Amino acid sequence: MTIRMGYWDCPSCSAKKNLGPNPTCQACGRPRGPNIPFYTDDSATVVEDPELVARARAGADWKCKYCNADNRAGVMDCAQCGAGPDGSVRREVKYMPDRVPAPPRPLGMILGVIGGVVALLGLVIWALFIRTTELQMTVEKVAWVKSAVVEALETSRESGWSDQVPGGARRIKTETRSRSKHVQDGTIKVKVGKKDLGNGMFEDIFEDKPKFVDKQVDDDWVTYDVDKWVEREKLEKKTTDGTEPDDPATGRTVSDKLRIAQKKNQIVLDLKGSNGKSYSYEVDADKGSVKSYQKGKSYKAKVNGVGSVVSLGP
Repeated sequence: MTIRMGYWDCPSCSAKKNLGPNPTCQACGRPRGPNIPFYTDDSATVVEDPELVARARAGADWKCKYCNADNRAGVMDCAQCGAGPDGSVRREVKYMPDRVPAPPRPLGMILGVIGGVVALLGLVIWALFIRTTELQMTVEKVAWVKSAVVEALETSRESGWSDQVPGGARRIKTETRSRSKHVQDGTIKVKVGKKDLGNGMFEDIFEDKPKFVDKQVDDDWVTYDVDKWVEREKLEKKTTDGTEPDDPATGRTVSDKLRIAQKKNQIVLDLKGSNGKSYSYEVDADKGSVKSYQKGKSYKAKVNGVGSVVSLGP
């Protein structure tokens, strides 16, 4: 049981770090009072004096119900008015989890670095993706494309450590091999917080946490079969006369081991910019119409910094 000294700040003269057990302010002599909170930190003195340790273990101070004075646990008469502890209210004993303090760094430098990185990143994003240039685009070709992918459920034979085998895999063979592994090697006591004892002192709270180390161990190397969906075929139907193409997956048989995936319905435009460069622009045909864009006509377009057309309109 490690006991640390606590502190309190005087509400009358604002003196800092009065020793927790002291009932009066070291600067102005005013009583501490029962509602003044205690605080501590990891640099606080460890209490070793037997009398103070016994006082810490005696329990929380109590508040006199007649004059509100703060009194030590075990004291039967109020030091201020002489009343007994009948009906008195004890200070709250509470657990306070540790917060790991960040190492002190010059605030201005940190803010400057963060600001510089954010500004640079914002400038790059703006230049490449947000900033656009307006160009006239002439439609050279309009295509309506429907596509789909045929996927088959196939068995793949793979190998890996036992803790890497995916769910649903079927083990074929297991053999013992040596590997470096992060394993638990006992426990270690870790300070996780402190308890305000309610008498101007605090108790450090420790917990046993797992201790992990890298060790060379014998482990299972497993050969297994696992079923995966893999692309077998890409289907596509396309027209360039403005008519809607058929669904390329029509008539395809599906089963437990064969499925249609990644279906797309797109208008694909080949464009020539007023700068002489060629561009491509795709529109979801479920949201736009092929008739909105006519071959040979020009439209106003916005092009971003990486050369992609982000909008195309009349």
